[in-house]
Amino acid sequence: MTARAPVLQGIAGIVLAAGRSTRMAGGSKLMSAYGDSTVIERVVSTALGAGLEPLVVVVRDDDCDVQPKLKGKAVRFATVRGGIEGRLRSAVAGVAAVDRSTVSGAVILLGDEPGLSAEQIRAVCDAAGPGDDTVLRARFQDRPGHPVYVPDTVLRLVPDLARGYGPGTGLWDVIVRSDLAHRCVTISAVSPIDVDTRDDLARAVKRASPS
Repeated sequence: MTARAPVLQGIAGIVLAAGRSTRMAGGSKLMSAYGDSTVIERVVSTALGAGLEPLVVVVRDDDCDVQPKLKGKAVRFATVRGGIEGRLRSAVAGVAAVDRSTVSGAVILLGDEPGLSAEQIRAVCDAAGPGDDTVLRARFQDRPGHPVYVPDTVLRLVPDLARGYGPGTGLWDVIVRSDLAHRCVTISAVSPIDVDTRDDLARAVKRASPS
């Protein structure tokens, strides 16, 4: 059993896990086997191992899989309607579930990227200086992506910033268009595989397997 890392001081985690897995043949991508657990269990375990607390998992309001699978883990849940509103509305729901008076910021993660490591999460968090209002995004060797760190001063703005944007818009795009301070944090590794299809899952499992 992997030991928990020290809690990152006042940094919450928000895992977006409300998608409908429309491209995954044969069932939910989050419930798919990954090593000795499932995709969503690995993501949550990594987030907890990185010291994110509290950890909010955003699911559909008709979810029957993710919440039972995570029973007993130190997480809380937020819901969105049917998972049809996209990542931005999921991020808004996750932010609403965080008591912003107790955190200095939050890290947003994707529920379908089981290859992300706790060290990569901490690298992004560590790049945030005390009192820094800058939104941070990981930049891997091949592309930018999650995790995204949002300081408290921006967290409180997220619901208003999101108004008027469609479901296909990501929170990072909203941040960039709003002219808020933002920058990328270099991660010296290839990006985790975003598991949308069976082929994606097979590649992710292969990459995680000992050579």
